[in-house]
Amino acid sequence: MFGADQSPQLPLQKWLAVGVACVSLALSISLTCWVFGADSSDKRSTAGAPAVTKFQFARMQYPGGIPDYVKNWYTDYPNMDKNLTALMRRLTEIDLGAPVVFEPSKDDIFQYPLIYSVEPEQMILGDRDITNLREYLNRGGLWFADDFHGDEEYDLFLQQIRRVLPEASPVELDTSHPLFHCFYDIDKIVQVTNDSIAKCTACEQWENGLSGKVPKVFAVFDQKGRIKVLMAWNTDLGDGLEWADDPEYPAYYSTYAFKFVSNVIVYAMSH
Repeated sequence: MFGADQSPQLPLQKWLAVGVACVSLALSISLTCWVFGADSSDKRSTAGAPAVTKFQFARMQYPGGIPDYVKNWYTDYPNMDKNLTALMRRLTEIDLGAPVVFEPSKDDIFQYPLIYSVEPEQMILGDRDITNLREYLNRGGLWFADDFHGDEEYDLFLQQIRRVLPEASPVELDTSHPLFHCFYDIDKIVQVTNDSIAKCTACEQWENGLSGKVPKVFAVFDQKGRIKVLMAWNTDLGDGLEWADDPEYPAYYSTYAFKFVSNVIVYAMSH
């Protein structure tokens, strides 16, 4: 990915040049229409395509959690990863390869400028995981965590972060931060709900009690102000992308999830 004395530096203008022409189309056409039939219509997804030159969505297969429980590293997998990749190819023209799954204890972590964790309260990192993650973040990588709700799950994940970065002190972000405007303009933090809640109008539209009611974004910064760890709390961006091809799932949630994750990718690739 990058050496110990380097961080990924790709000018944002290059991404904007290839993607800005598609932005108005992305806003006017339902994501459902784009994702539906992606495997058959997206010719760039076929076997024999050139090797990736810029970006792959990398999901962390972390240790810990209850075996075979619905909440673990594989939540929303593989549809979330596939749908995100297909949408980004069509709406941004960023050069993407197939999504990948990696283990934090292995050295291939250093191939990816952005790594993603879902249900991070489930993880229990080992010594090798901690060493690799600390080195990865210090080299300039970005660790993005999604789909954890309420105070208890926040605290459990923060315990793991502080095993990697002992002095980590997450800061709440508002929409004035450049992350919310580096590709799409996002002026409101939306609580994306999981599929079952979204389809139950009589249900509370949040998880894990009152502390899970308000969506927030937190970041751990390095000394230069770059985001090292990004936390999307009290929201389920993964479900927004996993169910983007379901006509019964709110397109509003899928649209927001796609915009937010796209911005995270552009931020990681340009900082």
